[in-house]
Amino acid sequence: MGPADTPPCHHGVVGSTAAVQAHVTAIRADLAGLSPDRLSGPDAAVLVRLGVELERLGAALRARYAKRVADTRAYETTGHHDAASWLAGVSGESTGAAKGVLALADKLAQAPLVGEAFGDGKLSAAQAKVVAGAGALDPSSQERLIERAEQASFRELKEAAARITRQALGEATELAKERRAHEQRFLRLTPTEAGGVRLSGRLTRLDGARVASVLDAERQQVFKEARTDGRRTRDEAYLADALVRVVCGEPATRPRAQVDVQVDLAALKRGSVDGDEVCEIRGVGSIPVAVAQDLLGDCWAGLVVRDGDDVRTITSRMRTIPTRLRTALWQRDGGRCVVPGCPNTKYLQIDHDREFAKGGPTELANLQLLCTHHHKQKTLYGFRVVRGPDGARWVGPAARAGPDPPAA
Repeated sequence: MGPADTPPCHHGVVGSTAAVQAHVTAIRADLAGLSPDRLSGPDAAVLVRLGVELERLGAALRARYAKRVADTRAYETTGHHDAASWLAGVSGESTGAAKGVLALADKLAQAPLVGEAFGDGKLSAAQAKVVAGAGALDPSSQERLIERAEQASFRELKEAAARITRQALGEATELAKERRAHEQRFLRLTPTEAGGVRLSGRLTRLDGARVASVLDAERQQVFKEARTDGRRTRDEAYLADALVRVVCGEPATRPRAQVDVQVDLAALKRGSVDGDEVCEIRGVGSIPVAVAQDLLGDCWAGLVVRDGDDVRTITSRMRTIPTRLRTALWQRDGGRCVVPGCPNTKYLQIDHDREFAKGGPTELANLQLLCTHHHKQKTLYGFRVVRGPDGARWVGPAARAGPDPPAA
């Protein structure tokens, strides 16, 4: 920063800025005299750690003072229309990356302990972003998340922050996210100029986990066959082959989806998470407790239920549908979805009208056939078949005849 670029400010602040600039100049001169080829491995490792520390300090310096530039609108004197475009020009990065830095600065302002740790170089920019997001929602979580950042992997830190965020936002927000994902689901196949097609899409977390489970099982078979034939390629290529075989009806193993959901017993009964409780698909992320309740006992989903320190797995044995009962149900409902006007006779699922997790019995009077579409509406949106003297109606929560029966 030259004299013409120095903004008018207090003499002590100018002195501090000049001191930092002098240190940066000295570090640059010291580094210019070093060469990786002339250093031993341990000495190189020392410089790597110093580089990480300098990078953290530099990221904190950029984020904290870029916010000051934005707040004072100092960027206007350089002809830029906003702080993001100014920062992008200074850093040589994209405007999107610059916006991310400014967004981080805003989060740090709402999580002062995280901002202090970031400024001291205890957190990387990625760690600060994760911790500040959760810390802004739950200020009491800042200290333990900072401590976790120093001790755990980045993946474990993200999982811990996600649980805090989920609890702070509430079960309604979690359910709304899954509803939004369901409403915006899509699969797109786009031809590319290089040949072939590119697949992109979006599914709910539960459906995504089911698809991933089936494809991974088939991928392992594809890999074994390739190894037997002496062929080697990328794991993503094996997964692509697995997708084609499963979709086109040529899988070698006819894999079934198997999804393991971890949930606390108290959350399962309450209908929402609290404290350190979880309700999530391992490796995928959190799901609404209502979805976990609806999964209880499905043959393709295993619920790992924690009751304090006691861990037990609840599977379909908890509500197995006997063959005779299944046959009677199929005959009663005519082998079609019970929602009035729905013509679906394929992809039907046996549903407990009154949820099994709420004490609903596994008996004919409490069972019904629902297609996947209406089953999702029941689970995510609270729809239900209401039967009366005039027949059955498919109604939303606001139109139900009376409240749900009390939990058993």
